[in-house]
Parts: sequence; structure tokens; C-alpha cells
Amino acid sequence: MRGGKPPYRPQSVRFSDQLSLAAVRSAVSVSRHFLRLALSKWQAVLIEDDVLLITSELVTNAVTATGVLTGHPTWGELEGIGFVHVRLVGLRDSFVIEVEDVSDGLPVPAQADEEAENGRGLLLVQQFADRWGSYRTEGGKAVWAELAVRSPQPTPTPLPRRQKALRSGAGPMAGPDAGLLRRVLTGLEAGL
Repeated sequence: MRGGKPPYRPQSVRFSDQLSLAAVRSAVSVSRHFLRLALSKWQAVLIEDDVLLITSELVTNAVTATGVLTGHPTWGELEGIGFVHVRLVGLRDSFVIEVEDVSDGLPVPAQADEEAENGRGLLLVQQFADRWGSYRTEGGKAVWAELAVRSPQPTPTPLPRRQKALRSGAGPMAGPDAGLLRRVLTGLEAGL
């Protein structure tokens, strides 16, 4: 699903965090660390794997569309580089990941060949997000994905433990059998 505006109203935002990064390859890993910390702060680690996967795909697409892809960019390449803005928005029952870049080309999911090494990013976003879309901004575009917050699965109740049968005449707090301990000690001293 694609729309022309963010999937939320500003008054519905409970909390948000944002980070602006140079559009270089390292932006992907830095954005993952940033979101891992934000989710931990908001106590939302249950959706961490999906958020990080979606973010990786969206930031990779933004850097590919607007940034420098070489491992060691030159000063000349960095001079006119754009920025990628990563935003995580907490709503009542969901989280929205927004990635904004300076490209005005809206994303289109591609049908990747089985042998292709890339081209599946938006297909993964479609698979893991409840909704996703894009909209034009003043300086480019933003792509967003929304994930519903689901209650954790209840932990199964452990089965009751079986109580050991007590010997007759021995109470639950009975001490060691002194006669048995003497026989064991005698046997050890005799070398048996």
C-alpha cells in the first residue's frame, strides 16, 4: 500500500527519534545501531528484528538512489553528498520507520530474478511491514513502513514437579541417617 502522506497524524505520535546521516554505505549499519538503542529505550525489543531488517532495506535503497557507494569516498565525492534521515515513530499500537532522501523518484518494487544479488529490498519490506508507502517531500522523498506491536506470546506454565516419596517414619525435614553415615565411613576407612 502506498500513500502520499505519512501514515500518522502528528498528534498521535507518542515518541520519536531521528538521525541524519551522510548518504554513504556505512549509513546502513549506523542506522541499525541507532534503532536498536531507540527500541531498547522504548522497551520494544520484541519487534527489533523486523525493524532492523526493514530499516536496512530502506536505508540501502536511499543510499543507492542518492549517495556514494564506494567504500572509501574521495573528498570530491563527499562534497556534494546528500543526507539520509532515519526516523522511528512510536504510535499507540505500531511503529513507523521513515527514511527520507534527496531523490524525487518514488520507489517501485521490482521483480528480482532468482539469480540477482539485489533488487528484493521493497519485496522484503512488503513481506514484513503491515503497511508501507512513500510520499514526496520538499527536498526529495520519504519511504515509510509500519509495524504493528503485537503482544508477546504467553510463556507456557511449567508442569508441576513430582514430589519424591518419603520413607515411612521420616518427616520432610528429617536429618541424615547417622547409622548409614557410620557404615559408609567405616567402609571407607577399611578400604572397601
